[in-house]
Amino acid sequence: MVERATKELFNEIKHASEADQFMTNMATSFIRTNPAEYLAELIQIKHVTKSQVIRRANLTPSIGYQYFDGKRRPNRARIIALGFGFQLTLTELNTMLKRTGYAVLYAKDE
Repeated sequence: MVERATKELFNEIKHASEADQFMTNMATSFIRTNPAEYLAELIQIKHVTKSQVIRRANLTPSIGYQYFDGKRRPNRARIIALGFGFQLTLTELNTMLKRTGYAVLYAKDE
Protein backbone atom coordinates (compact mmCIF):
# COMPACT_ATOMS: atom_id res chain seq x y z
CA MET A 1 0.00 0.00 0.00
CA VAL A 2 1.33 3.42 -0.96
CA GLU A 3 0.62 5.93 1.78
CA ARG A 4 -1.11 8.99 0.42
CA ALA A 5 -0.57 12.45 1.83
CA THR A 6 -3.31 13.87 4.04
CA LYS A 7 -3.55 16.92 1.77
CA GLU A 8 -4.21 14.63 -1.19
CA LEU A 9 -6.94 12.79 0.73
CA PHE A 10 -8.61 16.08 1.70
CA ASN A 11 -8.58 17.09 -1.96
CA GLU A 12 -10.28 13.79 -2.86
CA ILE A 13 -12.96 14.45 -0.22
CA LYS A 14 -13.62 17.97 -1.55
CA HIS A 15 -14.13 16.67 -5.08
CA ALA A 16 -16.08 13.52 -4.30
CA SER A 17 -19.64 13.41 -5.61
CA GLU A 18 -20.81 10.37 -3.61
CA ALA A 19 -19.73 9.27 -0.15
CA ASP A 20 -20.08 5.53 -0.85
CA GLN A 21 -17.96 5.72 -3.99
CA PHE A 22 -15.34 7.82 -2.21
CA MET A 23 -15.12 5.30 0.65
CA THR A 24 -14.76 2.41 -1.80
CA ASN A 25 -12.08 4.18 -3.84
CA MET A 26 -10.11 5.29 -0.80
CA ALA A 27 -10.43 2.17 1.38
CA THR A 28 -6.77 1.22 0.93
CA SER A 29 -5.61 4.70 2.01
CA PHE A 30 -7.16 4.58 5.48
CA ILE A 31 -5.07 3.48 8.44
CA ARG A 32 -6.77 0.76 10.42
CA THR A 33 -4.89 -1.07 13.10
CA ASN A 34 -6.08 -3.89 15.26
CA PRO A 35 -5.43 -2.74 18.85
CA ALA A 36 -3.49 -5.93 19.63
CA GLU A 37 -1.20 -5.30 16.64
CA TYR A 38 -0.61 -1.72 17.72
CA LEU A 39 0.10 -2.77 21.31
CA ALA A 40 2.66 -5.28 20.04
CA GLU A 41 4.26 -2.53 17.95
CA LEU A 42 4.48 -0.25 20.99
CA ILE A 43 6.05 -3.02 23.10
CA GLN A 44 8.90 -3.12 20.57
CA ILE A 45 9.22 0.65 20.25
CA LYS A 46 9.08 1.43 23.99
CA HIS A 47 11.17 -1.57 25.13
CA VAL A 48 8.77 -2.53 27.91
CA THR A 49 7.05 -5.75 28.90
CA LYS A 50 3.34 -6.46 28.81
CA SER A 51 3.32 -6.90 32.58
CA GLN A 52 4.95 -3.47 33.09
CA VAL A 53 2.36 -1.79 30.89
CA ILE A 54 -0.55 -3.62 32.50
CA ARG A 55 0.67 -2.75 36.00
CA ARG A 56 1.24 0.94 35.13
CA ALA A 57 -2.18 1.08 33.43
CA ASN A 58 -3.77 -0.27 36.61
CA LEU A 59 -5.50 -3.07 34.70
CA THR A 60 -6.41 -6.52 35.90
CA PRO A 61 -3.69 -8.82 34.49
CA SER A 62 -6.14 -11.29 32.95
CA ILE A 63 -7.95 -8.54 31.03
CA GLY A 64 -4.73 -6.72 30.14
CA TYR A 65 -3.23 -9.84 28.58
CA GLN A 66 -6.46 -10.43 26.64
CA TYR A 67 -6.02 -6.96 25.09
CA PHE A 68 -2.45 -7.80 24.07
CA ASP A 69 -3.49 -11.22 22.72
CA GLY A 70 -6.39 -9.76 20.72
CA LYS A 71 -9.00 -11.80 22.60
CA ARG A 72 -10.71 -8.61 23.76
CA ARG A 73 -10.87 -5.15 22.23
CA PRO A 74 -10.15 -2.37 24.72
CA ASN A 75 -12.62 0.49 24.78
CA ARG A 76 -11.43 4.10 24.53
CA ALA A 77 -10.96 4.48 28.30
CA ARG A 78 -8.81 1.34 28.40
CA ILE A 79 -6.76 2.53 25.42
CA ILE A 80 -6.09 5.73 27.36
CA ALA A 81 -5.14 3.67 30.44
CA LEU A 82 -2.77 1.62 28.26
CA GLY A 83 -1.30 4.89 27.00
CA PHE A 84 -0.46 5.75 30.61
CA GLY A 85 0.96 2.25 30.99
CA PHE A 86 3.26 2.85 28.04
CA GLN A 87 4.06 6.33 29.40
CA LEU A 88 3.15 7.89 26.06
CA THR A 89 3.33 11.58 25.32
CA LEU A 90 0.07 13.33 24.44
CA THR A 91 0.98 13.18 20.76
CA GLU A 92 1.76 9.46 20.99
CA LEU A 93 -1.47 8.80 22.87
CA ASN A 94 -3.52 10.67 20.27
CA THR A 95 -1.80 8.65 17.55
CA MET A 96 -2.66 5.46 19.43
CA LEU A 97 -6.29 6.55 19.73
CA LYS A 98 -6.51 7.40 16.02
CA ARG A 99 -4.80 4.19 14.90
CA THR A 100 -7.16 2.06 16.99
CA GLY A 101 -10.30 3.84 15.79
CA TYR A 102 -11.06 6.18 18.68
CA ALA A 103 -11.41 9.96 18.95
CA VAL A 104 -8.34 11.88 20.10
CA LEU A 105 -8.19 13.64 23.43
CA TYR A 106 -9.68 17.12 23.48
CA ALA A 107 -9.66 19.26 26.63
CA LYS A 108 -13.32 20.25 26.36
CA ASP A 109 -14.61 16.72 25.65
CA GLU A 110 -14.71 14.29 28.56
